[in-house]
Amino acid sequence: MKNTTVLLSTKILRAFSVGFISIVLPLYLSSLGFSKLEVGLVFTLIIATSATFTMFSHRFAHFIGRRNSLMMFSFITAISSLIMFFTENAIVFVIFTLLSLISVNGTDIGPTFSLENAAFSDSAKGKNPKYFSIYNVFGGIAIAAGSLSVSLPDVYIKDFFLVLFSLSLLSGLLYLMLKGEKKENATKRIAIPEIDRKKINRLAELFSIDSFGGGFTLQAMIAYFFFIRFGLTESYLGYIFFFANVLVISSYFFSYHLSKRIGLVNTMVFTHLPSNVFLILIAFSPTAIIAVIFYLLRMSLAEMDVPPRQAYTMMVIRKRYRNKAAATTTAARMYTQSISPVISGQLMQVVSNGSPFIFGGSLKIIYDLLLFKNFRKIKTISE
Repeated sequence: MKNTTVLLSTKILRAFSVGFISIVLPLYLSSLGFSKLEVGLVFTLIIATSATFTMFSHRFAHFIGRRNSLMMFSFITAISSLIMFFTENAIVFVIFTLLSLISVNGTDIGPTFSLENAAFSDSAKGKNPKYFSIYNVFGGIAIAAGSLSVSLPDVYIKDFFLVLFSLSLLSGLLYLMLKGEKKENATKRIAIPEIDRKKINRLAELFSIDSFGGGFTLQAMIAYFFFIRFGLTESYLGYIFFFANVLVISSYFFSYHLSKRIGLVNTMVFTHLPSNVFLILIAFSPTAIIAVIFYLLRMSLAEMDVPPRQAYTMMVIRKRYRNKAAATTTAARMYTQSISPVISGQLMQVVSNGSPFIFGGSLKIIYDLLLFKNFRKIKTISE
């Protein structure tokens, strides 16, 4: 089996899990009696824990190999989710939720994603953003299917933790089939040239602003918002997020063609800006229907920046430093994103249920403007 086939397969399995876990988890925590602030705090700790693993993922890859690191992270998720399924103790459940390295923002992110992103770039002609569009289309379809699975009749929420165990275990076994990894001297520290280090750090800083804003409106928090503001149950939420992800998938096709015409950075900025305006408008929606319409409009544009962003991050850095670039930018995004959910929960509790959308959307608009200012003239390696 070719490496690209393996990586697309594991992407699909992991993305399917992302689709249902970001809906199921806040509802399950609410059923355990967690308050708005406590739900936000749990999400903050989940992202911070996953970010820590992500920050050091390139070091794991350097010492034990990328394939072994991918297997290790998948098995950690599998073991943790199995304990989450069987435990009846809320504290134990939260502890292993933190260790599970799951993504609660509705997109695939974390230590496994970080290393797999670099691996896919190497094995599937990653210098061409077309391949990242294909990679994300498969992931988007899986996320949509995972979201829809929550709406199936006679499904108990806790059963999804057992599904997460099965998918993570299968992913770990699939990584065994990866071939052709070069062995490096584990004692040799890779020195990154100043020019590459500056690019990596600047991208990490900008992505941090975007993720800090995004942390106010994780998919899990949006699901929670629809639940507490309009009383929408998991059945309705499953359909909403399914259609949202169908729009995301469609946007990936346009993203590649648009980036060919106007460039990677322009595509990232000019599609992201209007999506954040729609995000802010959700806060002022008087009814569930209007809020859902604004949310779907937002999602039709919000992820169009993802394939060009992934491609640009890899293409602007030389090949041997891509593990570091992927780990640093992903971890930076996750660390700053981890701060937002607890603030979001506090805002919901003290100010209004919709206030996180205003804060988050405003910060993401600032990111768009700074990205355009700083990187519109910086060429990729292929350019």
